[in-house]
Amino acid sequence: MSFLSFPLWAVIAGAVCLAALLFGLQVLKARQKHVRIAAAGLWAQAARVTPLRVFRQRFQRWLAYLLILAIGLLLWAAGARPEITPGRDAVDHIFYLDASAGLTGRDDLAQARRALMADVRNTDPARRTVYLDGPVAAPLLQPGENPALLSRRLDGVRARLAPSSFAHAVANQELTGASASGRPTVVHYYGAWSGARDVTSTAGQRLVYGYLARPTLDNRGVVALGASPAASGDAGRADILVEAIGADGRPVPTDALRFSRDGRDVVVDILARPDGKLIVRDAVADGGLFAVRLARSDAFPADDQASLRLPDRRPVRVALSSGAPDAVARAVRLNPAFAVTAPKDAQVVVRRAGERFGEDRPALVVTQAGEQSAFVFTYGADEAEPDLSAALASLGISAVETQTLARTTRREVSAETRPGQQRGVAVWSALFDERGGFPAASGFPVFVSRTLSWLADTAPWIPYAQAGTDLTDQSDLYGLAADRRIADRALNGDLFLDQAGETRIGDLRVAVSLTDRTLTLDAARAVPADVSVTPVQGPTVDLLFILLVVIAGLLLLLEWRLQQRGAMA
Repeated sequence: MSFLSFPLWAVIAGAVCLAALLFGLQVLKARQKHVRIAAAGLWAQAARVTPLRVFRQRFQRWLAYLLILAIGLLLWAAGARPEITPGRDAVDHIFYLDASAGLTGRDDLAQARRALMADVRNTDPARRTVYLDGPVAAPLLQPGENPALLSRRLDGVRARLAPSSFAHAVANQELTGASASGRPTVVHYYGAWSGARDVTSTAGQRLVYGYLARPTLDNRGVVALGASPAASGDAGRADILVEAIGADGRPVPTDALRFSRDGRDVVVDILARPDGKLIVRDAVADGGLFAVRLARSDAFPADDQASLRLPDRRPVRVALSSGAPDAVARAVRLNPAFAVTAPKDAQVVVRRAGERFGEDRPALVVTQAGEQSAFVFTYGADEAEPDLSAALASLGISAVETQTLARTTRREVSAETRPGQQRGVAVWSALFDERGGFPAASGFPVFVSRTLSWLADTAPWIPYAQAGTDLTDQSDLYGLAADRRIADRALNGDLFLDQAGETRIGDLRVAVSLTDRTLTLDAARAVPADVSVTPVQGPTVDLLFILLVVIAGLLLLLEWRLQQRGAMA
């Protein structure tokens, strides 16, 4: 026998203190006494001579004291949460609660938690470890810890909208805990059967199922949502791919879907492809939140909706000074991704060195060839230094064009970086000479587009954001410079999207969706016949606690009954 809330010595000490307290209160209890007085005016004197409470006198009413003591001790023991200590075990036990999207249906998570708690209570404390599903398996209960801690830690657990990481955790040996080399291990799994599909028992490790989520036979879900530049050629719009399927894998009818932008339902122009996928055509790419959902939800809500924050392709406002090279001005005016505007309204300016024109804006500055490199990138004080290992290539200047520019200027063409208050790019004026050939090169419009986009720090083109995968940035494919926030995180391998919902990368907001075709189909499939759930080893409720409370209640009822019949004061 052990107690979850307090150690044994604290339970005994509390019981002794409770008995002493009740004894003292019973002694000091007011007692009725019949006193005869000669006159009514002597009642005050009689009260002083015969007080209601006297501590030093013979103890009476043993039955009342024993009853109240029994009730108090029973409630005290129930509050201490007694449990029968399981016997020693020669096998290590690892419990894994797969609180991923597979447990979002009905009350699957609550049932899995109850089964987990019952099994943990009936396992040797020194040989058990409990883990919670996540990008990395998180320990919830270490060997030897009190199961009461597990109950409290599970209170805040919610099923996350992400694929299961159980197979990954087993493959990468994240589930160590109580297990030791040379000792057999039993892994108890609580989740959706598909989460453990790729995990098999081995000679030293046996997999058992403690709880498996029930299937949603009529499940339907959104399994794809992504954006690409509009086929119409409008630079400020995007085409959105949407796919929703039923339990049989067939497409969901268009009228069973609802579309919204920034939380408001909208009517969209839809093109149905032969494969059943839908194309929402010419959606305004202004950074808004586009969402699609099922018109009627089912019992598995994890895949009933998906959302995507559209790329912001509104034209970059560019101001051109009178000294701006004609080739640059021509490339800006012909590119629908840019809009020529006044300096006070501009995001970026193009000017010559020394011109007092939009000096408080990021600028493409045309300079005379001097001691500095042909391309000088100035980066802001709050950002990391740009990587110049492939800077010119990323701006659309190939190695052949670099050699051609070097022959034309008779100088080495290179790039360098400098820190500053804001972004800027300084380029030799000789590179914009019409006779040099660079303005006529195929890569020149790309150079202008990507340079101005980098200066404006435009939003990246994120085609989709799927939970359980790395974030994808396709800015380079569509004439945008790679986003610095994503690039910095990519260097650290920190672009993994662990679950669906709104997330941030620096100040960049990203809407992540589940959109997992396999998960949607598996949620509708019944558990395979060769997969069986091990019966719960102990009661799913705390029987000792309930029994003690019930007995205390019965004794309280008995005390009330005896008092009503006059058998006890």
